[in-house]
Amino acid sequence: MKLLNSLFTIVSDQQTASGHDYTIDLDKEHFIYKAHFPGEPITPGVCVMQIAKELFQEALGQKLDLVCVKNVKFLKIISPNEVTRVCYSLSKISSDEAGQKVQVSVIDDQNVYAKLSLICRTL
Repeated sequence: MKLLNSLFTIVSDQQTASGHDYTIDLDKEHFIYKAHFPGEPITPGVCVMQIAKELFQEALGQKLDLVCVKNVKFLKIISPNEVTRVCYSLSKISSDEAGQKVQVSVIDDQNVYAKLSLICRTL
């Protein structure tokens, strides 16, 4: 399921010395929040990972298949009732025989929500 332009939209893309910073807006009216969880919505961890993969695709300009997720740390809940804009900071982008690799931090001005390391392969 593609989440870009559905659950989230890209507000800005800034290339950095170590990768890309994507500022995104979450759609707090998206149907996912009605099911997860009614009255107390939170962004599912699988959606946090899918957004990271889709932004990695944007950064590389290639379609990717997620093959491995390492060192996942969900540090703070992303509730659309409290926050709808976050930054996905992609760094340490590399490629080897295992695939395309990236480290991702999901942050805002005051919080770190998640840290992930992904390995993808080009489709």
